[in-house]
Amino acid sequence: MKVLALNGSPRGEKGNTEVILENFLKGCSKAGADVETIYLKDKKINHCRGCFTCWTKTPGKCVYKDDMSELLDKIKGADVMVYATPLYYFTVTGIMKDFMDRMLPMNKGEIVKKGEKYSHIRRFKKEPVKTVLISNCGFPGRYNFSGLLETFKVMTKGNLAAAILSDKGGVLAASKDNDMLKKLYEPFFKAVEKAGEEVIKCGYVKDDTQAILDRDVIDTETYLKNANKNWNE
Repeated sequence: MKVLALNGSPRGEKGNTEVILENFLKGCSKAGADVETIYLKDKKINHCRGCFTCWTKTPGKCVYKDDMSELLDKIKGADVMVYATPLYYFTVTGIMKDFMDRMLPMNKGEIVKKGEKYSHIRRFKKEPVKTVLISNCGFPGRYNFSGLLETFKVMTKGNLAAAILSDKGGVLAASKDNDMLKKLYEPFFKAVEKAGEEVIKCGYVKDDTQAILDRDVIDTETYLKNANKNWNE
């Protein structure tokens, strides 16, 4: 099974998002999956200009000759796609949004009705891939992810295999070197790794694993006190 992970953080390997992603992919690898990570910050992806040339004059091909062409080929071969993005203004980062917009050539222009919903026809005949969403934000409160989560639920037509959402995520990267944070986050990261295994073996994250992922790791007042102190300094 092929897992294609897209890290949409401008910080790439050094960001808080990467800490969650690497643990999830560790679980995928443990379950026997072939894993590849793409750091979107290192790719040239132009903004979609809405010309629809990829639907008309050159079906399946964009007018831009940038790195997205290579990425579309990788998408075609993926069984699981992992979208890993920090929360920027309650949604994905700009570079992640550009990537998502430029997936337009994967579809045809025709609109079809499936059940009570409408969508475009897929250009390439392949079983729908499983989608995983990974995100973190600096604010306390999982409600901050509501807009982001709804986007992916609609995009995947309700077939989102997993959503790993970490609020108070400003200390995730620091937890790799800080012994106190490392111990505090150990159950969470173990659950993230287990989630990776479960997505490959079962196609979803089991309830007991999800319960650990959704559990508060750090006391809110303590987090706010230290976060605000750091900004004021």
